[in-house]
Amino acid sequence: MKKYLRFAENYILLLASLTLGLFLLLFAPKEGGVSETENRRLQSFPELSVSALVSGSYMDEFESFLSDAFPAREEMIALSDAIKGLFGKADAQEEAKKLFIEEQGLAGDEAPENLAAGTAAAPEEPDAQPAEAAAEAAPAAEAHGAALWQERFDGSRVLIEQYSPEQLSYLAGVLDRYRAALPEDGNIFFINVPASDVANPVLDEHRFAGWGSDLDEALQPLVAPGVRIYSAPKLLSPYENDGPMFSKEDLHWFVKTAWLTSNAFVSDLGYAPSGFYDYEYFLRYSLNKGPYRPEQLQSMTLERENLMVPLVLSPVKTSLIQNLTERKASDVYDFTHHGYTMYLGGAKGPYRLFETGFHTGRNAMIISDSYAFAMAYYLFPFYDSVLQTDLRNTNYSSGSVGASIRQYMQQYEIDDLYLVTCHWTSINGPVFSWRLEQFLDAAPQMG
Repeated sequence: MKKYLRFAENYILLLASLTLGLFLLLFAPKEGGVSETENRRLQSFPELSVSALVSGSYMDEFESFLSDAFPAREEMIALSDAIKGLFGKADAQEEAKKLFIEEQGLAGDEAPENLAAGTAAAPEEPDAQPAEAAAEAAPAAEAHGAALWQERFDGSRVLIEQYSPEQLSYLAGVLDRYRAALPEDGNIFFINVPASDVANPVLDEHRFAGWGSDLDEALQPLVAPGVRIYSAPKLLSPYENDGPMFSKEDLHWFVKTAWLTSNAFVSDLGYAPSGFYDYEYFLRYSLNKGPYRPEQLQSMTLERENLMVPLVLSPVKTSLIQNLTERKASDVYDFTHHGYTMYLGGAKGPYRLFETGFHTGRNAMIISDSYAFAMAYYLFPFYDSVLQTDLRNTNYSSGSVGASIRQYMQQYEIDDLYLVTCHWTSINGPVFSWRLEQFLDAAPQMG
């Protein structure tokens, strides 16, 4: 009897699912719309095509459509948020702190008490170099707070993140220590980019007039010469009429946006930046056809979501680096993926070395989250080698790093440092409030 009851339950559940799916197909709005609760665009009904079926993107988009078109979806999300608020929601910084302590095997009293506030004190360094001591002792400009926001048409702002004067003063001190670890003519290029969940609503002209940040204005006066702070809104605003700059499928920017950002960096180095069509490109939905020539691409109608991966301009030798000098061959692309993880083959670590084949006499380091992956290709022609690492928990693995960031900088003779992240790697988060400082002169320790 129980067997038949279970069969009946499964049959009823299946029938209910099919009925709901049919209802959504027939009556749900096909154009998608906007979720005010989640502050993002909802998935529209996907357009059927052979390429979309072959790539698998059609089914992914169809599943997203069914999820986003669910009846009373906004009300259910609001209810869920209310329940979370009722029972309490752990602070993200506290969770990051706990994870870090567990990962490092630290006792609770060994971790900085004020990590969550982003104002952890610098560890004592009796053997610090004179240049660094001087940089830390230099009188700093008065620190002011900063913010990242979206702007409505009436001039009011929706604040996305706020940064306190104490957090910015602390970060400035850390950046100055990195600058002092570079050669005399070294540079630091710093940018924290709004992710697509902030940038994309700008495309909806009925909601927001734009987005902005004054992080550069607040941080630049606090840092030493040679530390360059960039504002993504200001850097990209001259090109906002050229079309979307950020993906609708994930949190990332388009490769052309990464190219624009890279050009700003290399221009400030005194180099002539590359043209976007100085490169050939692979297209996501036709990888088997190989790279397209510039003249082919310029004559094609391209969807920006059809990610274009630049063909490197010279043979690039790629190695995974562990324990400072141990090398394992790696790839500069990963075409088993069809999304953003094609760039540099996705997140790998703890370090990757790209020996570019160019001979400029300079080497660079990129400390980043995934936002730098699409941009790195455009930096290759300006350096002999580029060393990349990601300090986030899942990538900067204890037991495989084996040395401090300073030791890596010395081993690979780094001249310039690029610190490229999106706001999901928050200025208020553990990378900026703890890891950058701690790992400059210490490797992660196994528990």
